[in-house]
Amino acid sequence: MQRYIFTVTAGRSGQNTLASLIESHVYNCYSAFEQPQINYISSGALSAIERAFRRKFIETHELLGRGKILTSFVDGDIEYIESISRKKVNIINKKMKESNSKIYFDISKYFARGLHIGFQKILPKFSLVHLVRDPILNMRSFLNRNKDFYLDNNSPGSNHNMLIMDPYKMESGELYLWAWCEMALRYEDMKKMTCVDKYTEVHTKKLNDSDYINQIFDNLELSHHLVKKNCVRLNTNIESGYKKTEVTKNDIEKFEKFINKVPNLILDKIPYLDLYDPYLTHQI
Repeated sequence: MQRYIFTVTAGRSGQNTLASLIESHVYNCYSAFEQPQINYISSGALSAIERAFRRKFIETHELLGRGKILTSFVDGDIEYIESISRKKVNIINKKMKESNSKIYFDISKYFARGLHIGFQKILPKFSLVHLVRDPILNMRSFLNRNKDFYLDNNSPGSNHNMLIMDPYKMESGELYLWAWCEMALRYEDMKKMTCVDKYTEVHTKKLNDSDYINQIFDNLELSHHLVKKNCVRLNTNIESGYKKTEVTKNDIEKFEKFINKVPNLILDKIPYLDLYDPYLTHQI
């Protein structure tokens, strides 16, 4: 019996670290970190050309979970999303067979951005992990990387979102706070589905706590080696050559400005925010 576990996350939340922990400790498990990754042949200047080609025709944006998946989610084109999800399931099953694995653990920010609609129609059962980071730290980490928000996200104004907001009235930081809330809402909604057999929430700040990780694996009923020591966080902004992720008073003010725009009925559906005090958390 094969088992599938998917991660719901806004991104910049320790996916690489979690993938490493799973790969080194969980038995019979294929850990997939934002796959398909590009299998480069070229190097140097040619690699950029190869990347564009391979993302279009081989390890496509769509199989990753963005590109036409994002636009299809906005348009409500479930048939297209399901067709890509079927292709991805075939690839997953092949990888599991090649690695003699019984469990597939998908660690990616793209699953809940559209692909989840296809997977819930194809797979009879799967488990969920909500990998969640402090929302202000999450926003700051993305802003420090100066990425294109719409490369990985649909418009906040889509009628298919759980939190619908006007993107033309939002600053760049608010866009990432919206994505954080939207992923939290989708997780809370998805965990109620009959196809979800198990679910748990993993807090990024505790990823280097060995006792915490052992408990998470037990909650998911995963057979694993005992995690005996605290791990080192991977793919941090500093490690990748970006500015250190530090929260300022201005960041907290951005958060409060954004939260004041969100209806209370929506906020009440996000347990993480129930007792969240940004000034107390960040001691500013």
